[in-house]
Amino acid sequence: MVTGVSRGLGTHICHSLKAAGYRVLGAGLASSPGNDALDDYQIVDLRKPVAADLFASEDIDVLVNNAGVYLDDPRRGYGDVLSLSIDDLRDTFEVNLFGSAQLVLRYAPRMIARSSGRIVCVSSGMGRLQDADGASFAYRSSKLAINSLVLSVARHFGEATGELSAFSYCPRWIRTDMGTESAPHAPEPAAADLVRLLEFPAGQSNGRFFRGLRELGWDTQGPFVGG
Repeated sequence: MVTGVSRGLGTHICHSLKAAGYRVLGAGLASSPGNDALDDYQIVDLRKPVAADLFASEDIDVLVNNAGVYLDDPRRGYGDVLSLSIDDLRDTFEVNLFGSAQLVLRYAPRMIARSSGRIVCVSSGMGRLQDADGASFAYRSSKLAINSLVLSVARHFGEATGELSAFSYCPRWIRTDMGTESAPHAPEPAAADLVRLLEFPAGQSNGRFFRGLRELGWDTQGPFVGG
């Protein structure tokens, strides 16, 4: 199951999954996603409680939390943290954290019960404390929070029996509506790398943070602000 499948990276993730032999379920806001890699699709607003009957007849063995927003993007004229709108901060967390958390909390226990499963949260290097600057606070802090969620779930997966893995994935700066056409990287290789990571043994991916196929890591020790 993939969220945010009607455009950008989500579309390419679905095509890469389909090419690898997966049955692909999509969730998003669009009335028609225009994504021919999907086997089934449901309209889902992650800012609201997710319906109990969402793909209720399906066993979700891979959850890719891809949907996200970047409302305080300085490339589009947004100011720094001192210009932050609390409404934008709230909306960012509703989608980037709370929406993803709803799905993680629904499917992680079922994966543990089956002793198999993968949870991937599409994150960003901007979600590391060492990469923080004075702008994009809403986006950065939401990605930091989702990384923390991944680590917490990974702890539970590591203590359970079976092939269970939860990890964060940074696709690099890619050419999408969010990334803009100025980005140096195409989205297709990023999607393909994410799908390859799903095939890694759980011991090589659980609790880790990847950029492409290489481990990015979480953070280094401070100080983060010089004297």
